[in-house]
Amino acid sequence: MAGAIVSDSLAESLAADLRCDLSTAIQIATKARQHLPRIVGTSEDLDEDIIVRLRDPRIFGDFAAALLEDLEVSTEVGSLLVEHAFDLLPVPPGEADLILVETRAPRSLLRLALFLADTKGLTVLHVMHLVFSVFLDRGIVRRAPRPVRSKLLSAVLRLAEVDANLRSFYAAMHLSAIPEPEAHRELRGILTGDLDEAAKELLARESAAEDGGLEVLLRTAQALSLVPADWSGMATPESIANIPRLPTRLRAVGRRWLAQSR
Repeated sequence: MAGAIVSDSLAESLAADLRCDLSTAIQIATKARQHLPRIVGTSEDLDEDIIVRLRDPRIFGDFAAALLEDLEVSTEVGSLLVEHAFDLLPVPPGEADLILVETRAPRSLLRLALFLADTKGLTVLHVMHLVFSVFLDRGIVRRAPRPVRSKLLSAVLRLAEVDANLRSFYAAMHLSAIPEPEAHRELRGILTGDLDEAAKELLARESAAEDGGLEVLLRTAQALSLVPADWSGMATPESIANIPRLPTRLRAVGRRWLAQSR
């Protein structure tokens, strides 16, 4: 009987955190006991330990991503998990504190966002979380499987309700994080695709610039409150490094598009 009570504690905690019914929470709790040992590297956790671990955005996000591949988990439950994974992502207390915030995004954040895009659930708020997380850690893009990151980039760029500056800033971070040959192919595909002209022109101008778009992207980062509006005296090597610079190899692609669009 005591064991049943321990099991219920995990399900009840999940029901409260996810705001779902108990039967759904029991299903998720069962999956947590199956998947968490692989994610955290230990099989000795009690349910109380699992409850604490699942409140870490990195662990919960990777757990949610694992369940997206589980054929027994419905799309509805997947949406519940992914939305909660985004809810757990931290936000900086103020724009000046952004570069001091530890990145706590899960390694599989792009997979979670792609699920939302595929199910028509990706919103401006999700894209803002993506931009904030990738701004702090380009490794989130580099570590994602190429098909995942490429499909998500396309989905973000085509999300009409997201401002073109925000979309192009995410694209610039993406293109600056991946290998140059891949970035070259991605940019050519974007500029020859059916993306709206405003976002295309922003990306083309950024890639064509001698500084890899640094000046323009810095202004966008300030407008998005990713860096302080008053940059003077506050720049550090770490904070400057966070501003994306598009690879030199992309310059000719951007300039060619700009010349042809005149």
